[in-house]
Amino acid sequence: MGRRPSAVRGTHVGGWWLFLLVGTLAVPGVAGAQQVVGISVGQFSVVSESSRSTEDVLRANRGFQTFDIGDFDNIIVGGDWMLAFGDYVEAGAGLEFYQRSVSGTQPVGEATTGSSQAVDMTVRTVSFPITARLFPLTRDARVQPYIGGGAAIHFWRYTEERVLTVGSFSGQSSAIDQGITAGPVVFGGVRVPVGTVNIGGEVRYRARDARLNGPVFAGTTLNLGGISTVTTIQFRIP
Repeated sequence: MGRRPSAVRGTHVGGWWLFLLVGTLAVPGVAGAQQVVGISVGQFSVVSESSRSTEDVLRANRGFQTFDIGDFDNIIVGGDWMLAFGDYVEAGAGLEFYQRSVSGTQPVGEATTGSSQAVDMTVRTVSFPITARLFPLTRDARVQPYIGGGAAIHFWRYTEERVLTVGSFSGQSSAIDQGITAGPVVFGGVRVPVGTVNIGGEVRYRARDARLNGPVFAGTTLNLGGISTVTTIQFRIP
């Protein structure tokens, strides 16, 4: 099966986040608000097999390939830019990047037929979350727990590289799909100010299924959801 043209869908969701951010900056007093610029790095744990739709491509691939859904857990890195609104709230936008490749192999019992197929699967997301944080103990406390939520726009890409072996013959093919989708995100964390720097940690959950285009894959959806557990470092700009 040869490479087919990739499809980009749902581009109508890609502009509202910029409109929202520009609108926020236009609010009186925001231009002089304290800014908080942060970076984060940690572990992204994907949604388990049992929590995925039966139409999910990774779950479907488990029917003829040997691999674990948990093999897609990997490092996630990101950053954000937030504006302070009084003593209790921050709001702004961020960026996150995740990618993982996993190799599947045909079960031994099926490989005895003289033919076998191996599939290398790659999932990549570049996400733009727009969120707000609430600080119950204020942003000036010595220890600052917070909760928050919002929406994230995901630019996703899914690739399968396939190798089919029949006797002494071996052939390769690839299939790619990509698109844009959006979904909710919720999180909670705690940070401690040290001078002009905040050091902390955060647990973040996101949920969204992307729809694959065409019958070239074993499934019709790809679950992009999961839980991020990250360490955060933020810099306060007066």
